[in-house]
Amino acid sequence: MRYQAEMNRKQRRAGARIGTQLREARTPSPAAAWFNAALADHQAGRAADAERLCRNILAVDAGHAQALHLLGLIEHQSGRSDAAIEHIGEAIARHGRDPAYHHNLGNILKSSGRIADALKCYERALALAPNSVDTLYNLGNACLDLGRQEQAVAHFERALRFRPDALELRNDLGLALHALGRYDEAAACYRKALALRPDAVEILDNLGAALRAQSRLDEAQQCYARALAAQPNHFESLVGLGVVLRDRGLPADAVARYEEALATAPDHPELHNNLGVALVDLGRLEEAVSHYEQVLARQPERAETHSNLGVAVQRLGRYAEALECYARAIALKPNYAEAHFNRAVALLMTGDFDQGWEEYEWRFAAARYDRNFAAPRWSGEPLARHTILIHAEQGFGDALQFLRYVPVVAEQGGTVIAEVPGPLVRLAQTVARVSRVIAAGDPLPDFDRHCPLLSLPRSFTAVLATIPHAVPYLTVPPDVDAEWDARVVTAPGLRVGLVWAGTTVGAIDLQLLAPMFEVAEVSWFSL
Repeated sequence: MRYQAEMNRKQRRAGARIGTQLREARTPSPAAAWFNAALADHQAGRAADAERLCRNILAVDAGHAQALHLLGLIEHQSGRSDAAIEHIGEAIARHGRDPAYHHNLGNILKSSGRIADALKCYERALALAPNSVDTLYNLGNACLDLGRQEQAVAHFERALRFRPDALELRNDLGLALHALGRYDEAAACYRKALALRPDAVEILDNLGAALRAQSRLDEAQQCYARALAAQPNHFESLVGLGVVLRDRGLPADAVARYEEALATAPDHPELHNNLGVALVDLGRLEEAVSHYEQVLARQPERAETHSNLGVAVQRLGRYAEALECYARAIALKPNYAEAHFNRAVALLMTGDFDQGWEEYEWRFAAARYDRNFAAPRWSGEPLARHTILIHAEQGFGDALQFLRYVPVVAEQGGTVIAEVPGPLVRLAQTVARVSRVIAAGDPLPDFDRHCPLLSLPRSFTAVLATIPHAVPYLTVPPDVDAEWDARVVTAPGLRVGLVWAGTTVGAIDLQLLAPMFEVAEVSWFSL
């Protein structure tokens, strides 16, 4: 969103900035008269006449700094940036104390993609004119482009001391603070800007993004709605609203907003990518594949879309194709954690446990699970009487599945403590050779090593033949067994247990099952 905003700012301000950086010649001479005429022609839009006069001056006085500077500006505006850089550089060599020369050379270098060189020019201009708001503004944006957000914040804040009502400065300070993860401060900055102009669509969008980053989704949605009220069908607002709606678990509404945006930008790659993600949420997988393929036809180097396409075709059961997608994503972006994680899931689902469990370690970098302890991570070496904490990391089903490894860990010579979700404590206590079971969130005892539960298969080189398969490795506590036996035995008719939900995901809407509950002579049990 910042890129588009910056381009708009450039278009609005470029002419005014260059105009304020030119000065009339004050020394009475023929060259001075020619230069003042050239300046008047330039300001009146007669660029060819202004250029002819500049070249006449330079034919008489090759070192005329003002003519070199103005000629450089004219050349840049006509698309001859290399010549412009050369001529303004000559002007600086002749008269390097003029901050306008350094400032405008910075602008041209920045527009040519030479951000680091532009930054040096702005710094030289600022040294000569320390209170120049335009230079501070451009210097801040150059720092943002180079990822130097702290420096950008300092430059924007300094500029605001001179011009506290500058809307663009407030907005860009908010962007720099957002990039630093200082979302509260960014939101406060945007709100101050909106106090100056309540219907500023770009700033409403940026405030929405800051609120979304704080998971304040209702407020973020309101910001995008305000932006769309001010400017219906505004592309960035529609996309931002779609992202928030998907975050709120409303993928169908997100798709509707994305499709509205698609009417204004039918070839926009990011939009097709977002639409694909929401369609996958809705199970409309073939449509999602179509949108991802449209993205990759225009941007074949887009690693994120290769990975997203892999997810869609994997859910269609096309595992070989999915693995090819993840391989392409990783080739483009070797440390792309999400693609590695997706590849791990596909490998495990196709029975390639050796590579699959290795890749599954990328879940930590993908921020799907992260936990730090002072004790070192265990990787399968002999425990030599050490105490090890095995900690569950995901849903109930995964914990129940992989507790089978606890006895194998104990065989390495250590004392095993297991930490599991509270409702599973009684079951986990029935696992052989577990010394103690702790409910997640309770204080932990001392331990020498730790290992996430789903890293245990990797530690034991899991293949089908070596997966622990002694059953039962979990048993129902006797008191619970007796309690449920009494309930089930006394229930009339056919007794049916129904698994309809996990802990947080994968639940079936019970309204869809309601007709079954009307069948006579059946007792239903929620499992």
